[in-house]
Amino acid sequence: MGRSVLEGAFSLLDKLMDEGELGLTQLADRCEMPKTTVHRLLDQMEVLGAVENVRGRYRIGAQMFRLGHAWEPAAGVLQVARQPLRALSATIRTSTILAVPRRDRVLVAAASIVRAEDVARLRPGATVPAGMEFVSAPVRTPTSSVIGTVSAVLDNGRSATALREAVGHAARAISAALAS
Repeated sequence: MGRSVLEGAFSLLDKLMDEGELGLTQLADRCEMPKTTVHRLLDQMEVLGAVENVRGRYRIGAQMFRLGHAWEPAAGVLQVARQPLRALSATIRTSTILAVPRRDRVLVAAASIVRAEDVARLRPGATVPAGMEFVSAPVRTPTSSVIGTVSAVLDNGRSATALREAVGHAARAISAALAS
C-alpha cells in the first residue's frame, strides 16, 4: 500500500527535525520519495508555515514551533514540571528532563540543561538519546498512571545512589502538583 499525503508530509518534517536544513534532493533521497512529490509537499507546507525555504534549503517553520508548544503529555504537566526540574538541576548540578513515552520513542517533554553537551541532545521534542545514562523516577497522574519520568543525566564518576533521592523528590513534587 502506498504512502498517504500526510505520511509523506510528516516523513519530511521528521527528517528536517532530525537533520536541520536540507535541500530538496537531500530530502527526497533521505525520505525515499520522488523529488516531484517532495517539491509539491514542501510548497504546500511552506504556504502553511510548516516549513521555511532559506536559499533553497528547507527547515522546520514557525507554525510547527507554535503548534508544538501547545502539546502536553498530560494536562498541566509542563507548567508544573518547570520549577522542580530547575531546582533539581541546580541542586545536583547536572541536566534533568521530563521524559515521556510516545509510540516507539521516549521524548523529552521538558528540560533543565546544565551541561553544554546536553543542549542539542536533550532539547524538548527530541528523542531521548540511546546510550545516555540517567537516574529516573516516575511521574504519576492523580489516578496513579505513570505518564513519564524525571531523569537526571548520570555523568562520569557520579553515583546513581547519590542522585536517586533528589530525583525521586522532584518526581513526587510534579505528581503532587498534578493532583492539586
